[in-house]
Formats: sequence, C-alpha cells, structure tokens
Amino acid sequence: MSLLPWLLDWPPTRAQVAVFLLVSALSVGTIAMMGGVADDPASENVTVEDIDLAVSLNDEASYPEGANGTVQTCFASGTPGDSVSVLGDVILDVPESDGRGRSSERQLRVTVNLTEMSETTAQTETGTGTVHSDVFWLIDDDETLAVGDTVTLHVTVHDERGRVATATDNVVVQGDSRTYDC
Repeated sequence: MSLLPWLLDWPPTRAQVAVFLLVSALSVGTIAMMGGVADDPASENVTVEDIDLAVSLNDEASYPEGANGTVQTCFASGTPGDSVSVLGDVILDVPESDGRGRSSERQLRVTVNLTEMSETTAQTETGTGTVHSDVFWLIDDDETLAVGDTVTLHVTVHDERGRVATATDNVVVQGDSRTYDC
C-alpha cells in the first residue's frame, strides 16, 4: 500500500482528518505515559554542596625594613598589599555513575565570579563523590571594595554538555594584612 496518493489527495476528507488526529493523540499519549524523551540524568545530579570562601582586602602596601641595605630572606603570609584574596573551597557532589549504570569520571569546569568586581576565575576538576575545588585567587584592588562590604560569589559548574550546577553565596569582606618573618 502506498501512502503517497492518500497524502496528496487534497482537500482531505473528514475521515482522513479524524484518523490523523487519532494517531497523533495516541502518539503523544504514549510518549507522556512512558515518561517523555530520555535525557541524560547525570548532568542534573552534580550539585554544589557548599561554598566555603573568604574574601580579604589589604589596602596597605608595606615591606619589611632592610638592615643597612643588605638583602634579607623573608617569609610572607597574608594578602599582598593593595590586593583582594579569595581563598577556600567549593565542595561538589559528583555522582559515581552517569545515570545509566556506567562509571563515569567527567571533567568539570568550576567557575567563581566575584560579581562586584566583574572578575572571574576557573579551574578544572575530575573525580566522583565529594570533590573539593580549592580556590586560591589574588586580584589587584581597584578600590571597589571596602572592609565590611558584602560581596556576591557566583559559582557555576560546567561539563562537556554545558552548565550543570550553580550556586551563590554572600560573603563579608574581611580586613587582612601581610606579615613578614625575616
């Protein structure tokens, strides 16, 4: 049986329209009952469990005093002068399988955005289970922030298919200084 003559017979009869609508309704009903179109559930399972980041500001730019013009060896700690530091962890929960029973270790790109300064940093993480993404980020102070300001840190996680998780945290800017052990 050839469908072409039936499809090209215009205008269609009421019976043809009724058959077309019935077949369409049955198809949509079957798809709805069976759960719709299959999607990869693994990308929806990656979550940002915690954002444990501290934002520190050091407005001072001081250096240790030298003794009679000699060279000294010093160990420094703290945020460098005239800088903003973002330090801590972004903790992810990455499923151990891809949702279809296969073990999968995906590469995830973790992006942290400091909204008030329009600055962004990113790094790649792999692994499954609880994944700690260490953030060590120094930014030149553009005088946008002050100690005590509340800033917004926006975290986005991408895999090879696109964005899979987002989270936002508000953090109070802490004052910091740099100390030297010479």
